[in-house]
Amino acid sequence: MKAHRWGAIALFLALPLFLSACQKAERSGPAPVQVTLVQPKAQDMIHYESFLGTVTPLQTVNIVPQTSGQLASLSFTQGGMVQQGQTLFTINPAQAAATLAQARANLASARATAHYNQTLVEQDQPLVEKDFITKQSYAQAVSQAQASQAQVAADAAAVQQAQITLGYTRITAPISGRIGMALVKPGNLVVANQTQLATINQISPIGINFQIPQSLLGAARMAKEQAWKLMVDDEKQGKSLDTAILHIIDNSVSATTATVSVQAQADNAGAGLWPGEFVEVRLPVQQVKQALTLPVAAVQQGSNGNFVYQAPKGVVQATPVQVLWEDGQTAVISGLPVDAQVIDPVPARVYAGVHVFLPGQKAPARTEHGHRHAGGA
Repeated sequence: MKAHRWGAIALFLALPLFLSACQKAERSGPAPVQVTLVQPKAQDMIHYESFLGTVTPLQTVNIVPQTSGQLASLSFTQGGMVQQGQTLFTINPAQAAATLAQARANLASARATAHYNQTLVEQDQPLVEKDFITKQSYAQAVSQAQASQAQVAADAAAVQQAQITLGYTRITAPISGRIGMALVKPGNLVVANQTQLATINQISPIGINFQIPQSLLGAARMAKEQAWKLMVDDEKQGKSLDTAILHIIDNSVSATTATVSVQAQADNAGAGLWPGEFVEVRLPVQQVKQALTLPVAAVQQGSNGNFVYQAPKGVVQATPVQVLWEDGQTAVISGLPVDAQVIDPVPARVYAGVHVFLPGQKAPARTEHGHRHAGGA
């Protein structure tokens, strides 16, 4: 019994000390947090909308021979760049050269015959005037001379045609661009206007096709009229590939998808865009002069919307803001004066009511009341 009595007395004596410690702990809030402050920046900003686009050559040419024969040689690097007028393939010219030689021989014979017949006409003209020969004989001579001249013209055309055919044995690039793999190797027979030899894609400039919702038709027309630059990025990595200008807006809205087909064109001087490639196209839909911006990390999201933390007189408070759009790590906002002071970055222990201090300042004493407010602004 005595032991129990002394234990009760000890507990009674210690109770006031315990209650005092509890009261001090309750009055003592969280430790003040060191923070840094930033001001919103006023700068010209562009609001972009992103779309999936397909890189499309502005010109694609299929190389097909215009004369038949045996393919003799290939004169380009497959998959490389070619220039307009560059020799690509050569067809064995022997047959075409022989045809040209025969046509020239025929032309020479026809010219000789025409010259002879014209000489006869000139000799018969004074004779018919003196009635030494009949008019019928003279008319026959004139007719033969005219027929000879017609044969000369026909043979001259045959020579020209043979020259053209001979020229077709050297196949040149009709446009500058990137050529694909050769579809026919030297030694094979090719048929005029049938055998496809290769394909050339124009890659500079190059097109990017994509579709926009009809709600952005007005913005697209403005971008086209003002020649605003579109950003063309890698679809997966987000790496910038090039810039483009909107060139074509289709003349109707699709009744099925409520979208409009558009095409932008990029210089593609560095050949970073490849035909058939999928890219991310960022279309400028709005430009704002002197827009207020903050780092994205400074803007918090609560149950009532977006807000930022400010610290007037060293005590954190949540201030509602509206995020107009985000561009990478930059948020375009409204709802703050340009000289506002905003906490950035936001430490994990910062919330409304917490005391904070800046680098170089002495940390204030703990607050007496520190109840965390959930939900932000």
